[in-house]
Amino acid sequence: MSTAIISGTQKPKLSFKKAKFLYQFLLYLSPVILLTAIFPLVTPRIAHIQIGGIALSQIILAVSITVPWMSQSVCLPVYRAMDDLLGERNMDACMRRFAEYWVTTNLAVIPILVLFSLPFFFALNWSLSALAAYLILGYLNMAFSQLLVIANLPTDSRETWAYAWVAYAFALLVFPTVWFLPPVMGILVMLFVLRGQFRYLGAFKRLDLRVVSREMLRGFLMGTVLWADKYILFIALGGTMDVIAVYMGLVPAVIAYNYFFAAEASKIDRSVNQLRSVIENKGYQEVEVQSAVVENRVVNSTRRTLILAAVSSIIVAILMYFLTPASFTLAVSVIIASWLFLAVTIFCYQIDYLGSYVPPQVVGLAHLLLCTAAFQLIPHSGAYFIIMAGEAMLVAVSYVIFRRTWRTPAYDLFWRHAMTW
Repeated sequence: MSTAIISGTQKPKLSFKKAKFLYQFLLYLSPVILLTAIFPLVTPRIAHIQIGGIALSQIILAVSITVPWMSQSVCLPVYRAMDDLLGERNMDACMRRFAEYWVTTNLAVIPILVLFSLPFFFALNWSLSALAAYLILGYLNMAFSQLLVIANLPTDSRETWAYAWVAYAFALLVFPTVWFLPPVMGILVMLFVLRGQFRYLGAFKRLDLRVVSREMLRGFLMGTVLWADKYILFIALGGTMDVIAVYMGLVPAVIAYNYFFAAEASKIDRSVNQLRSVIENKGYQEVEVQSAVVENRVVNSTRRTLILAAVSSIIVAILMYFLTPASFTLAVSVIIASWLFLAVTIFCYQIDYLGSYVPPQVVGLAHLLLCTAAFQLIPHSGAYFIIMAGEAMLVAVSYVIFRRTWRTPAYDLFWRHAMTW
């Protein structure tokens, strides 16, 4: 009878936790859900608009394929500025630090945005007016991405994140021809969240230029794996692509990527923190036991993420087969390639997590060279077959480094801790 009572009291708690996680995960996926639903509705309404002889829809597409890649580069310096505060979960202190450094780290957006814009000018022959629209829209989206760091601070709530994206999506749906309005609406929501820290914006604190450059390069190369192929494909096809096939092919990887950071990353953080505590307070045997626990946690989290991506990929492939059969081959190519990209990204992220920064950057550079060479050889979507073959080798290499890195996490954490003495 006591067993029945205990089990009866635990089941509602478990279901509540699952329901809470599902709610937070859906909030986490809000940009994917909102933008996937809205873009097909607004595209016909902006099809006739041109800026400097280039279709507005083409400029927006160019921004949408560069911002996810760029954001990983320009947001890492922001996280670096708050690095010593993130583990304390003190939101006020984190937001104050963010405000102190945001103005100067925001300036780092400009040179990398200009760098990304050069192929549109030289390879696609965009006019200066079109290029200016790209730079303005890109800058606003990048400023929005940096402000979203506030919504990514270590908290259990994703509501701020979702509110900002709802504002973005609402402006896009209601006023699609006012092309700069969506990121402005998102920025206003995040500035409202930051309103209590406005007095610190004038501090103009800045990181060392070498730190900023190092972090931006690190983010650039790690973001390369998931996003470089879309950017290069866009240029190879002269500024056009089968948007539905490419983005639907990417959806399973994006869902799994968000799942990893929403559900699994926090578990890894807790296990690593426990290991740090054991290293500081316990003996060698306890460290060995906890180290094995951490390794199993990391491997299982990675396995679940990749399985979720695989299942999602099968579902999306079936949908694409029945809904858009003409785009099926390209969609499946992108789906398979994106699963490989996700595997490399997750492996590299976890290698980077333990402080081994060089191997993930080398892998990211290899991926960039692979995509560039593939689209040079086959300047259309058929290049994905070459990319898949090369990426399979990068998956194998990054997996081996990942397992070696996490086989002895206590060793890496001990020396990192020792270096702070």
